[in-house]
This record gives sequence, C-alpha cells and structure tokens, in this order.
Amino acid sequence: MVEKYLKKIAYLMMSAIGIAGIHSCANMGSGPQGGPRDMTPPKYIFSTPKRSAVNAKPQKAEIIFDEYVVLKDAQDVIVSPPMELAPEIKSVGKKVSITFKDSLEKDATYIIDFGDRIGDFRENNPIRNYYFEFATGNQIDSFCISGNVVDAYTLVPQENITIGVYSDWTDTTLATKKFERITRTDKSGRFILRGLKEKPYHLCAVKDDNTNFRYDAPGESLAWIDTIIQPRKKMVERCDTTWKTVDRDSLLGLEPGNVRTDTLIVDTIVCKERPHYLPDSIEMRLFAKDVPFQAYKKVERSEARKITLYFTNDKKQKQNPSIKPTNFTPNTTDWYIAEPSVTTDTIHYWIKDTNIVKLDTLEFAMTYIATDSVGAFVEQTDTVTSIYKKVKVSKREAKKKKEALKIAISKTVEIGRAPEIEFETPTFDFKAQALAIHEKKDTTKKPLPFTIVAADSCGRKYKLEGNWEEGVSYEVVVDSGKARDIYGLESDSTRLSFRRKEKKEYANIILKLGNVPTGEVFVELVDKEKIVRREYPKDNKVEFINVAPGSYAARLIVDTDKNGDWTTGDYNGLKQPEKVYFFEKPLSVSANWDYEEDWVIGKLPLHSQRPPTSYPPKQKKR
Repeated sequence: MVEKYLKKIAYLMMSAIGIAGIHSCANMGSGPQGGPRDMTPPKYIFSTPKRSAVNAKPQKAEIIFDEYVVLKDAQDVIVSPPMELAPEIKSVGKKVSITFKDSLEKDATYIIDFGDRIGDFRENNPIRNYYFEFATGNQIDSFCISGNVVDAYTLVPQENITIGVYSDWTDTTLATKKFERITRTDKSGRFILRGLKEKPYHLCAVKDDNTNFRYDAPGESLAWIDTIIQPRKKMVERCDTTWKTVDRDSLLGLEPGNVRTDTLIVDTIVCKERPHYLPDSIEMRLFAKDVPFQAYKKVERSEARKITLYFTNDKKQKQNPSIKPTNFTPNTTDWYIAEPSVTTDTIHYWIKDTNIVKLDTLEFAMTYIATDSVGAFVEQTDTVTSIYKKVKVSKREAKKKKEALKIAISKTVEIGRAPEIEFETPTFDFKAQALAIHEKKDTTKKPLPFTIVAADSCGRKYKLEGNWEEGVSYEVVVDSGKARDIYGLESDSTRLSFRRKEKKEYANIILKLGNVPTGEVFVELVDKEKIVRREYPKDNKVEFINVAPGSYAARLIVDTDKNGDWTTGDYNGLKQPEKVYFFEKPLSVSANWDYEEDWVIGKLPLHSQRPPTSYPPKQKKR
C-alpha cells in the first residue's frame, strides 16, 4: 500500500516536471529581447535662435534634439533665400548646426528645409518634412504655395528641380538674377515653397545644373507659369482626437479577470480653425529648348571593303557626306556605294574598287553638315583616317567565306508589311526572275506571282510584294548564280521561308475620347519611350488595329503648329510646349482581343495621369 502510494506521488512529480518543461520550451522567447523597435523620430528641444524668431541675425544657428541624430546628404539641404556661398551644415551628437558663410538679407524670412534628412542615430527614423525658420526682420513671412513638376512630353514627375520666384519680371530677369526664394522637388515631383509674403510672384522651375539659382545655360530645362501667382490662405476647421486606454472588461461592465485586456477609446475631440495656404495644386511642365546639335562621332572599318561613319544627328541629313581621297586615287568617281541608316546617323560606304579594298589605311576629306556653338547648321570638312586591321583566318575559312553570297529573309511578316529579302553585300540588278515562291503546303510547288521592289538605295534589301495570305507559310527558292554582288560573288541554291501573321495574333484598341481640347490633336500608342503607332481621332474616337500583344500607354498631343509632331517650348519667344495628356490606365492587351476604353481628357492632374509602369527608362547625361 505504501509502495503504491509512493509510486503515485512519483508519477505526479514527474508530470509536474514535464508540464514545467513544456511551459519552459513554449516561452523560450520570454526572456530579454531588447524590447520593441524604436519607431519614434527625434524631437525638437530648443534652438538658437529660437524657431520662428524675429529680428535674428545669427552667424551660426544650432538645433538641439532629444537624442543623437544623423544628418544625411547635408549638401542637399535647401536654404531660402538662396545664398551665393553655401552654409556649412552638419550634425554632432544631439545637435545640428548651420554656419553661415554669406551675409544675411535684411527683412527676410530664412527657411532651412531639411526634408527627411534628419533621423535618429540608432534606427534612422526621419523627421518628416522638417524645416527651421527665423526672420531677420520683425515678422515671419508665413505664406506658401505648392504643386508638381512633370516632364512636358513624357509627364514623368521630375525630381530635384529648383523652384523659384521673382517679385518683378522682365525678359532678362530669369537669366541675370537669382531667385528670391527657392525650394526643390522631391522624388514624386512635389514641391512646397515657403516663406512667401502675401503679394504677387512670378513662378519658374529650372533644372539648375550649375547651381546658380537662375536659368542661364542652353542645356538647362525650364518651366514657368504664364499668370501671376498670388499666395493666399483660407481658414479650415481641423479636428484632432485624443485617446485614452481602458480595461476592456470594465468597458463591458464585467468584473476584471486575472488577465487584463486594454483597449483605446476616444477621450476628446478638439476642433480648431487653421490656415490652409493656396494655391496648392500648381502644375508645371518642364521642357528643354530645342538646341540643334549635329556632329561627326567616329569611323570604323571592321571589314576591308566597308567604311562606316557615325554621327550625332539633330535631324536626318538631306544628303550623304562627301568623301574625297587624300592618300589613294580611285579609278572612277563612283568608287563606293553609300548606305545610310533610316535616321542617317550611321552611313556605310561599300568600296567597289578591289585595289582600294586591299589598302590597310584610307585617308579622305569628309564634308558634312554640322552645328556650330550657337546651334546653326554649317558645312564642315574633317580629315578622316580609317584603318583596317587584318584578322588571320585559315585557308579553309577563307575559302568558305568566298563560296556563296549570303541571303536572309524575315521569318515572320506583320500584317500590312511585305516580306523583305536581305543580302550581305550590295547586289547588281536583282530581279524577280531570280526567285520562285510557292506555298509550303502546296505539293505541286506552283509558283505564285509577285514583284520585287528595292527597299534601300544600295541594292542590299528588297521587298517581295504579293498577295500573301494570313497564317500561310511560303517557301522562297533562289537558284544558283541568280544573284550576284558588286564583288562578283554569286548566290548558291538557297531555300528560305516566311509566314504571314494572322489577325488573331493581334489586339485592337479603341479609345472613346471626351473633353477633347480644341484644335488639331493626335494620339500616340507608346511602349516606354518608343512610339508604336500614331492615329488621328475621328468623331472623338481613335482606333489602333492589329497591335502586337503587350503593355502600352496612350498619349494625346495638341498639335498647335500642325506639324504632325510634338513641339517643345522656347523661353525667348515665351512659347510654352505643346500640351500633352496621358490615359491614366496602362493598356495591357492580349492576342485576339478587342479593348475599348472611355478616356476623359484631363480628368486627372498632369502628375497623376501617366501610369508609372509605362515610364521610360531614365536618360543618362550626354
């Protein structure tokens, strides 16, 4: 009996130890863990001079916070009014100091705008939109205006753009005087310009690359508002709620249990009238002046028989640059065939004279159209040297290279386009008799009628025009010796194939337009930065038929000058860029679908129109 009793006690003790062990395992994280993460930004304690102080003329300002702080990107802190000598701004411990190296203006309100650059040392929790202000006169100028800056053509929000105002305005003000007050746009293109008086201003925006607070460089982008901006305010009621913590059991009228559960309830609601500053939705369209730039870039001679010239083109060259030999003498004046690219920024010169081909170094005088320092088009002559570096090849490879003229064809042909045949080198008088085309599924191989049309000026590309059916595959047969290039190389017996696409492989996009601006307009279908298609609306509707599957944006341009293209602005003529609007949704289309959308032009503000997924890639500086 005693033994049985002792066994029972032992069992209960082991069970208790096991339960304790389980409890211990389940709460391994209940020991010290460092507490919750600090999410609180630093708090302002005091400063010299005091915040919003008047009649202050400090050589140095200091701001003290309740904890250690870090200042990021001190060089980007905005000081307004702008100073010719930038102040030294730094953080040490709990202090941020501003040491002025330039004299302060009389009767001015100074704004030191830190944005989100001050954070705590440990977690870098930023103080959002933090700025420090004081006045050298007897009052703080407290008015402000706000808005957004977008690229005038792409409507992409513009970051780090300097916004400035002038009280007086003449034709030369923007180029000769620094802004009276400034701010800069954030990543979203948003700006707030503080420290304004209650008086009229002229508002401008500049991509201030040389940081002199004015527009004085031809390459700087610019925006301005045609009308005078008058800062004003209206009083609006804003309500703040304070909360208090109570035990939920007592809130329900129950007896509090051993486990208390707290909850928040409204303590008080305090409503006060506060100033709201206007205008607060200014839209600025940033553009770059169209300064022509055209220049020669470089020469290449990757093949002995071909010279390639590269140019930076402002627009298509009307004629190919002339090249006159200086270290060799051709047998004829037509010793080359020129092959310009579609944009004429690349031009291949195929050398016909085999004696010239054999020369390692060719030197010639090139005359072409370039732009001078003021953007005027002028004729220019440069001496150009092209060198061919021979690549060693085996006799077998050399023989293989000379065997036959290479021919290629576009494998898939879009609806509305003709298949295109392309030779490796320029050819002589290539005609339809050199080819035979039949349907692949036709076992009789019955030849089909077609015509050949030159697709370039040098005899390398030809279009095959015929009644090609959708979804049908065709075979092109080139007999041996039927094609010959300018070097005497002939075609081998070759079989090529192509297929015409079907309508079911495309999508159709129909946009029904509302609130269409007056004047001539057109709509572009855009893939990032590439213009895929351009159509003119009919009866307030625009249709894009047979569009390849993908994601696009739709852009409407008000073609004020009716030149069929978007025209930028010109400050000298006080001409704004042509207006641009984007459809606010991305047009993601799949094959064999029709997409219809209603588009009310200008329904959203400019900065909210273009879908971010359609933004073009950021441009690198030239």
